Amino acid sequence: MSAGRSLLFLAAAGSIASFAPRALASNGLESPDAGVRQLGRGGAWVATADDPLAAYMNPAGMSFQATGIHLGTQLMIQQGCFSRKGPGNTPVSPGPAILPQDVPPDPVCTTSVFPNPQLAGVFRINDRLAVGLAVLGPHAAGTASWPEEIDYTTQTGLARTMPAPNRYMLTDQSAVLVYPTLSVSYAVLPELSLGVGFVWGFASADFTTFTESISDPVENFNNDVKAKLSATDLFVPGFVVGMNWGMSKYFDMGAWYRWSDAIRARTQLELTSSYWLQGGTRNESPCPESDNRCNITNDEDAGELVFPIPMEAKLGVRFHYPRSENTVQPDWVKREGYVRDPMTQDLFDIEVNLTWANNSAVDKIGLQFDPGIAVKLTPGFVPENGDIPHNWRDVLGVRLGSDINILPNLFSLRFGGFFESKGVRDEMLTLDFHQGFKGGASLGATFRVWWIDISAAYQHVFYGTLDNGGDGELRALSGEAPTYRSEQFINGGSFEQSLDEVGLGAT
Repeated sequence: MSAGRSLLFLAAAGSIASFAPRALASNGLESPDAGVRQLGRGGAWVATADDPLAAYMNPAGMSFQATGIHLGTQLMIQQGCFSRKGPGNTPVSPGPAILPQDVPPDPVCTTSVFPNPQLAGVFRINDRLAVGLAVLGPHAAGTASWPEEIDYTTQTGLARTMPAPNRYMLTDQSAVLVYPTLSVSYAVLPELSLGVGFVWGFASADFTTFTESISDPVENFNNDVKAKLSATDLFVPGFVVGMNWGMSKYFDMGAWYRWSDAIRARTQLELTSSYWLQGGTRNESPCPESDNRCNITNDEDAGELVFPIPMEAKLGVRFHYPRSENTVQPDWVKREGYVRDPMTQDLFDIEVNLTWANNSAVDKIGLQFDPGIAVKLTPGFVPENGDIPHNWRDVLGVRLGSDINILPNLFSLRFGGFFESKGVRDEMLTLDFHQGFKGGASLGATFRVWWIDISAAYQHVFYGTLDNGGDGELRALSGEAPTYRSEQFINGGSFEQSLDEVGLGAT
């Protein structure tokens, strides 16, 4: 078939390129770590495991806790900027009506504000056995909105708009991924506990991006088609296992492993053609009044998405300096079986965690469309194969955290930091999630009021800039045979990101 008649739109596949991030820290989908106390310690917590979020983060720790409930949330403020460049860091025009020298030199930026709540509970059945339930999601912002068009001024001084340089990667996303986890732990020895948890995850997401109907040698917005894709998977099974060992009076060790099945979902697809006018401005009236959806293709059951979730593991060692045996313990700690309460038992602690995530499992995002989906106002059809390459790498990380218990059974301060290796080559940068190296610094505090611990924390996350000097390797999706990809690369340039968050919780 000709380019105009063969598999015209891979549009929806481009939307799925952004499913990874904010729907699902090491696994490429988040930054460490959910939980207010965990946040204040830079995520170094797997050996401490002293609140009910252990039901997910290290279920073995539940055997050394008192019965309790945790409710907390973080407010995540994420900022990102993308600078589009061609080979040699040259400006890129979005189409023939706009001169390269008219393209604004400033990056395109976005700010996302997203709440990230957690709820968990632990029930200590006896001195060795405990069960727990945790409901939480990935430690990541779940929404993002990049511009579809940007303002610019022509060489003659006219103020106009043009299609945004980020549009082929991402314009909008709204995603939710939740991990309800039911866990059990058992202390096989007074100082050694093992735990396991079953995860029933579910995911829901909406993404919007642009693609090309046919491919020109250079970028041409006249060929653009806007695509919105929705997907829901109500059963994403997985499990967590953990170990917690009091090696001596001064040292504890913790370990954790997580596996999850891939997200597998049927997809809803909406395509909008004739989106721009010849000058690059929005086409506000593409259809007659008698048929105001003449350019919109909608299919409620268009295809199937498969997105791998990387497995991950942590190993931690904690040094803690105990207080005197005469320190007064709260009533809920006084039982025959051991209950860990660092605020009354320790002067301070220092914990180091090593982390690994199998991010190389995300070599592509699989997307297969049903055959024969015709696209309105075009002679083409949605392609059957819409796989999107990602080529992530495994990442290693280190976390360091400490609590200083200023007033026993009343007030403690904490601080921490982390570093995580780079997870992708610069040439494969995308806006779905920043895979540069990550580093963070955090601090927090806990104030005990009767039997309630009120905790607060702040963390700033630094991301290493991804910059390929205009030599990107990601192509837009296109309807032109035989490759069904654009002739030009669409991710040349640089991507910067930062994250600030504050957390508040009670246990």
